Amino acid sequence: MAIQLNDRDHLIFKLIDEHEVLLEKHISWFIAGEDKPVLIRDRLRKLFYLDYLLCHRHGSKLPWWTTPTKPLVYMLSPMTRGLSGFADNQDELLANDFQRHHLEVANLRMLYLMAQKDQQICEFTWKTMKQERQSETALDAMASFNCGGSASRVGVVNNLRGDCSRTVLDKLSNSLAKENIEFILLISRDDADKTALQKSISEFGDALSAKCFFATHQELYRDGMVGTRWQLANGQQADLFKQGEVTFMPGIAGSQSIAV
Repeated sequence: MAIQLNDRDHLIFKLIDEHEVLLEKHISWFIAGEDKPVLIRDRLRKLFYLDYLLCHRHGSKLPWWTTPTKPLVYMLSPMTRGLSGFADNQDELLANDFQRHHLEVANLRMLYLMAQKDQQICEFTWKTMKQERQSETALDAMASFNCGGSASRVGVVNNLRGDCSRTVLDKLSNSLAKENIEFILLISRDDADKTALQKSISEFGDALSAKCFFATHQELYRDGMVGTRWQLANGQQADLFKQGEVTFMPGIAGSQSIAV
């Protein structure tokens, strides 16, 4: 059965190439922009049946996935990569840890879009770092947005381990200047990982730690990108989005698990 590819199909292909793997919910939010997310299940199924997309169930239960079944993950087929001029996909594309990391990064982009839809931020842009650029910068993505009349440009790092090498921290420090970002958001999978990472960056030095802000995925899913009380490396709370300025608050916030 033939199919006439439209502009939205090509946008879907571009988004999947950017993120490597995506869920249907991600794609719906990403193509909607500031509008209400659209239902695209039937189109994705058709693209899959006609070999434009690969689709399979993720191999493990994701902690933030709310339904009993494991989520369907979409990837580009070799045919579509050739048709669209995209480079070959990475060998680990089917690996659980690879998929989970990239799906978590896509979740962060979706949370920003939710904040924009709720008019908490505006003028949001996002750039996912492909493998070569990620290795160079140690960033998983960069985002820009306007909040309270103030424009910000940030680096986003997902699930960096507390025992990361000094080389990685050097790359993050260099990215602040080379990538023209104001601060770096580091999102961890749980409080223990966050605390270990805060300690590691504090020991690295003030030049980097003063520009780093920490939260867990659970906190972001519960409170949203704007509502989350981010922390500094020393555990002090910081409201990054209040009137577009960083506002410091005493104490350390707790977190609880919640799914999107």
